[in-house]
Amino acid sequence: MRKYLLPAILTLHLFLLFFIRFVAWPEMLTWPYLILKGWLPYRDIAIAHTPVLLADLAIFYKIFGVGLWQLKAYTWILILITDILIFWVARKLFGYKQAILALLFYIPPQILYEGNGVWFDLALAPFALLIFYLLRQRKYFWLGFLWALSFLTKQTAFWLLVPIGMGLLNKLKINRLKKFALGILLTAFLTAIFFLALNLWRDFYFWAIRFGIGVLPQSQGQIYLPGIRQLFLSLAPFVILVPLVLQKNKRNLDLVFWASAGLLGIFPRFELFHFQPALPFLAIGAGITLVRFINRKYCTFFITVGYLILSIVVVTKLWGKGTRFFEPEIYQTAAFIKSITSPGEAIYLINAWDNLYVLSDTVPTIRPLVPHLFWYMEQPGIQDEIVSDLVRTRPRVIIQGEYSCEGLGAYRPAKIMDFVSHNYEVSGKIYKYLIWVPKNKQDFALLDCR
Repeated sequence: MRKYLLPAILTLHLFLLFFIRFVAWPEMLTWPYLILKGWLPYRDIAIAHTPVLLADLAIFYKIFGVGLWQLKAYTWILILITDILIFWVARKLFGYKQAILALLFYIPPQILYEGNGVWFDLALAPFALLIFYLLRQRKYFWLGFLWALSFLTKQTAFWLLVPIGMGLLNKLKINRLKKFALGILLTAFLTAIFFLALNLWRDFYFWAIRFGIGVLPQSQGQIYLPGIRQLFLSLAPFVILVPLVLQKNKRNLDLVFWASAGLLGIFPRFELFHFQPALPFLAIGAGITLVRFINRKYCTFFITVGYLILSIVVVTKLWGKGTRFFEPEIYQTAAFIKSITSPGEAIYLINAWDNLYVLSDTVPTIRPLVPHLFWYMEQPGIQDEIVSDLVRTRPRVIIQGEYSCEGLGAYRPAKIMDFVSHNYEVSGKIYKYLIWVPKNKQDFALLDCR
């Protein structure tokens, strides 16, 4: 019976993921799709994140093709790897019962915190867990190597240095720090060779470091803090870690610090999927706590009922909700674009999801491809560069999503839209997307929007 328990839990998790809403972030298809077409990250695509996840996705798509089901498969494989790591680490460090309970506890919050869709935070979760294990095992070189790799997955891995530092500075030994630093330097050296070979250092520094770390977190519209009720409800599951704080010997208290470090990615823009790096530590801490109470009178009953209620609420909320960003109108709009363009043709999307490039087998007419978001578009010179590209390439088709009254869809890049409205005219509309074509194909009027 014991040998079938782990496969059964993994199967349950996969079954639930298959039937609940999937979030297919457009960037997770578009950016690797363009990379496979020879576009270079940072130079040709404005990316505020570090490159490991995108490189891995590009390799996966190179083998299996680019598409929604490939993205789902990659996501579910990544989640199952995290499941297995939770079980393996918990069993190695704490015991079999703790490992099983940790894995069972992990499933509802993993789904609740928008985990059914790969984003950089989801990819950071297995890294954080392995880093925790390596610190416990005193493998300091590999600890540094893997932390640097996690930072190259998402910059918020920086916060993991807090619990790492607490572990390294406990009974400080210089040899530990040397090995840790050597692991980081090796990763940095390999990364430097890669960027130098592709001549990407300047672009990487601008988008991933200067903009991604220095500008983006403070940009207008990027800062979003939750209300008291929202924050309370989202942090409620972490109450199960309180016994680890209250116990006299403070054993395993480090799990609380690791969970806290994993949570820091929710600032300055609060989103549920930013909780993902903290969830493995929440799950393991829950497994340890539950073992202490599982054999007490009535505790098993109440824990089981509570778990089932939570699972039912979470699954019911998301069951059969389809795929976000791949609604029927997206497919039909892409089919229409494909019918009026040639394979690989360069077009331009304004205020529209970038996955339309992938679905219509087209490419952007501008380089770098800059996300249609205020904090990107309002950087000095960005709109001027885009207008210059439009003047130079003269795309036959521009697709523009209608602007909303509020929210991200209300942002209108003035210089770009002035250029489009002076040189293009609306020839049709499909759903909320306007189809712009040149006013005079023989005499393409040019507008200096600078």
